[in-house]
Amino acid sequence: MARPVKEGLEYFPLDVDIDQDDKLLVVIGKFGMEGFGIIIRLMSEIYKNGYFHLWEEREQYVFAKRVNVDINKVNDIVNECIKWGFFHQELFEKHHILTSKGFQSRYIGASKRRKSIVFIDEYTLIDLGVACQKVISPIHLVNANGNVINVYINPSKRSESDTESTQIEKEIEKEKESKKKILKKPSRQQKTYAEDDRYLLMAKYLFERIMASAEQLGKGHLVRDADMQKWADEFRKLVELDKAVPDEIKRVINWVTSDPFWQKNILSAKKLREKYKDLAMKMPSGNHPAVAGKSKQQLRNEEAVRKIREAEQRERERSAQALPGH
Repeated sequence: MARPVKEGLEYFPLDVDIDQDDKLLVVIGKFGMEGFGIIIRLMSEIYKNGYFHLWEEREQYVFAKRVNVDINKVNDIVNECIKWGFFHQELFEKHHILTSKGFQSRYIGASKRRKSIVFIDEYTLIDLGVACQKVISPIHLVNANGNVINVYINPSKRSESDTESTQIEKEIEKEKESKKKILKKPSRQQKTYAEDDRYLLMAKYLFERIMASAEQLGKGHLVRDADMQKWADEFRKLVELDKAVPDEIKRVINWVTSDPFWQKNILSAKKLREKYKDLAMKMPSGNHPAVAGKSKQQLRNEEAVRKIREAEQRERERSAQALPGH
C-alpha cells in the first residue's frame, strides 16, 4: 500500500542564533524563555502543516491546553510576534493564519526532493518563479477551492518524459484532495443575523469607526472586505458568553478607534473581543460616566433605603391607629 502524501515536514531547520533574530528580541525580552518555548512550538505546528497554521479560536484553545499555558498569554505572545513581523500581519488579519516569507522559503528548501509541492494563492508570499528553480518537481499554485491556476516548473526539468509528468499529475491530484481537507473548516452551524439585529448593528458600528481611522492611516485595505456576519457573531459571544454590557462596549469602541495606539491594532471584532477585558480596564476613567455624579450601585442602595424607610413609616402609622382612643 502506497504511503499517503505528507503535507508537512517531519523536521525543520532551526538557526542556533534564532533567539537573536531582530523580530524576536522584544518578544523574548518581554516573555522570557516561556515565550521562546511557545514560539518554537508554534513553528512546529506551522511546519507540521506545511508553511502555515490556522489560528482561530479552536486552534488557540487546543494549543494553549497542549502547552499548559494560559490562552491569554499565548495570544499576547502571538500578537507580539505579529507586531514585530515574525508572522505576516495582513494574512493573519484576513485569513487568520500564521505564516511568513521565511516559513515559506524554508518549506521550499525542505521540500526540494518531493514529487509534488502545492501552494495556496491567497497565502503565498514568496516568488514561486524563483522558488521552482530550487526544487525537482513542479510547484502547483491553487485557489481556495483547490483548483490549479498556475504551474511553476524548474527550467532544467522541462525536458522530462511525459510518463513522469503524468505520474506527477496523479500525485498532485492527491495533494489537492488533501489540501481541500485542510482548507475545509469543521462544520459549524453559522447563525445568520438580520439587518436590524443588535449584534449586526454593533458590528457595523465598529466597522464604520475602524474604516474612518484606517483610511486616515492608509490601512483601509486590511478591513474593507470584513465579513459582517462573522463580526456580528463575535459581538454575540462578547455579550452572551463574556457578559459584556452593550453600553460599555460602545464606549470601548469609541475609545479604541480614537486612541493612537489601539486604532492601529484593533482592526476586527475578533480582535476587539480578544482584548476586551484589558481594553475595558485600560480605558480612561472619563469614558466611565456616572449618573448625576453617582454610580448605579449607589443609586440602587439609595432606592433600597428609601423603600425600607417608607415601609417603617407605614408600620408606625398602623401601630398608632391601633392604640386606644384612635
